[in-house]
Amino acid sequence: MKYVDKPPVGSFVDRKEMEPGLESVDVVMATLDSENFLEKSLYSTYREIPVRKLYVCDGGSQDSTIEILEKFPRVEVFVKPEIRTTGKVLEFLISKISTEWFVLLDSDIELSSGWFDTMRKTENLDVIESGFRISAYHLYREDKLKLENDARASDMCHFIRTKAAKNYHCDDDFMWRYTDYFFRQIIEKSGYKYGKMNDISHVHHETERVPYQSDEEKNFKKTVWTEPKVIITDKKKENRYNIKHAKAVVKYLDPDDPVIKKTKWFDGVIRVLDRNWVSENGPKWVERYDHGSSKIFSLKKFIYKNFVESRRKAKS
Repeated sequence: MKYVDKPPVGSFVDRKEMEPGLESVDVVMATLDSENFLEKSLYSTYREIPVRKLYVCDGGSQDSTIEILEKFPRVEVFVKPEIRTTGKVLEFLISKISTEWFVLLDSDIELSSGWFDTMRKTENLDVIESGFRISAYHLYREDKLKLENDARASDMCHFIRTKAAKNYHCDDDFMWRYTDYFFRQIIEKSGYKYGKMNDISHVHHETERVPYQSDEEKNFKKTVWTEPKVIITDKKKENRYNIKHAKAVVKYLDPDDPVIKKTKWFDGVIRVLDRNWVSENGPKWVERYDHGSSKIFSLKKFIYKNFVESRRKAKS
């Protein structure tokens, strides 16, 4: 049965209207078949943030996503199915911002009470990632790994000084799954400070569904509830996108970046590529590519999958 999580009737609060003296900020969001949690997400967004403008780039949703967005004030929606990657979508959205700071959000995030006020307390950073994430699979589980400073963001829930994102650029080819890594890498290489605020939480919602159902390239898996797991429904599509993900790693990510260096499983991710392609498009990755084919790496991968990961899941 399709599940759409709606906010309580009559609970909408527009903070910009309630507190006109508070400096407003732009908010950017990407959507594609986002109806499940979008309305609930937007209720918390307008309640917490003085939204000057909400800019949305939609990938061609065929559900009620656009209809939901049109109910909210100061929303500008751009339907851009021709933009194929979230990396390029982010570049497009950044180009629309006109406030000193802006907020970057996924369309299934619910902000906790006090989120905006807490995030803007950190004045010595240029980008503040919301690190305290609770993953909600209709049971609520804190994502403790995300709290670590060098751990990946995993979702888009950031408060950003606009000038810190001025150098962000992404070609519209491979970058879809690892945009959070790429965005942080560019911020830090541009000389700006990236950090986390773990004193306030946000909830990342998920439900039984086929993600990106309106996009024939991306709808190769579905999420179902038992113990939460993802089932691949089209292995050929998944394999094609695994190659694109791997190419994104090699083309865009710097293996010497501290966060990327710590992410050892990239060594296995890029093994789906031809070594010559890696050498031509990202020669700094060749050493890790070769390491990913070694017997030692295979043994470490086996140990992690069968012992370390299973123990971590048991504790969570």
